[in-house]
Amino acid sequence: MACCPTCAWLAIRATAEFRMKRKLLRCVALTLVAGCLSAAGWAQPDAEDARHWLEKMIQATQTLNYEGTFIFVQGPHLEAMRIIHSCDANGERQLLISLNGPHQEIVVTSNSVTRLAPGQREAFPGADFQRSPFPLSVPRDLGRLEGHYEFKLLGEDRIAGLAARVIAIKPRDAWRYGYRIWLDQRHGIVLRSALLDGKGYPIEQLMFTDVQIKPDIDKSVFASPLPRRDASPKTDRQDPRPPVGEPVTHSAWRIVELPKGFKKVLHNRFTKSPGHHSTEHLVFADGLATISVFLEQLDGAPLLQGGSQLGSMSAFGTVVEGYQVLVVGEVPAATVQHIATSIHRDPEAERP
Repeated sequence: MACCPTCAWLAIRATAEFRMKRKLLRCVALTLVAGCLSAAGWAQPDAEDARHWLEKMIQATQTLNYEGTFIFVQGPHLEAMRIIHSCDANGERQLLISLNGPHQEIVVTSNSVTRLAPGQREAFPGADFQRSPFPLSVPRDLGRLEGHYEFKLLGEDRIAGLAARVIAIKPRDAWRYGYRIWLDQRHGIVLRSALLDGKGYPIEQLMFTDVQIKPDIDKSVFASPLPRRDASPKTDRQDPRPPVGEPVTHSAWRIVELPKGFKKVLHNRFTKSPGHHSTEHLVFADGLATISVFLEQLDGAPLLQGGSQLGSMSAFGTVVEGYQVLVVGEVPAATVQHIATSIHRDPEAERP
């Protein structure tokens, strides 16, 4: 992920991880400076009430049409964005429009993500591994989370002029981050969210400044003319699609100590271009956090040795028997380091 304002585009994080991890590793690790969240009206914790509000949030994400403007803060980076969100029989569709810096748009559908900028168009197929791109991915089965997270109803607040309920999702161990979310009391949509470190300080924050529920959204708004509007023969280009991976059935790689709660949801192998070594890509998720592992034979210097961090994204790289081992995820730095140093290679295991 590049050390620039476009870091905040959450919609492409999952579907373009291979491209982003190379950009991320060019960044110097950042020191995060952020203030504590102001207290809302505190109430006695009630896990059942919190669960009810989370279920309402999931339902709202899958059924409501809305438009709004939000602010996203990640370390020293600040983004203002416009979002248009639509739900129909074909699933969710979203348009994210940057309001500061270079004009960019992200169109997210059920099986693809497209990034649009003047003279540029990048398409990322999303069929391999999908997650809700904005603003928080929570599984329908909340029971999947309860072994590793605790739900608490914290009280009430007011966001974007609307009454909100405040919910805490607290990790039961140090392997993952915590979350605090503000849900619209009437509809259940997320009005504000914060990703918290182990001490409860915010790493990333998102807050709506206005939001309107719509009976429907005109599909034509998702067909942006942006690339054609500003394109010229010198600047117009369409980046090639990332390679499509093939499922791996036999692998030489083993992770000896994977933190509890993380399950493998993807294991592919792909070659970025002819003449390059293949890359093995594994994705692990606990329902909220996602971790990617990249394994690639080296021909030269490793891309990363040691740790790197940008906002919530932590990375750790090491070399094992001539292979670059790279672990990237929206988890604490200690988690990616633990996984990277637990990876071993057994060539015999790769044979059918």
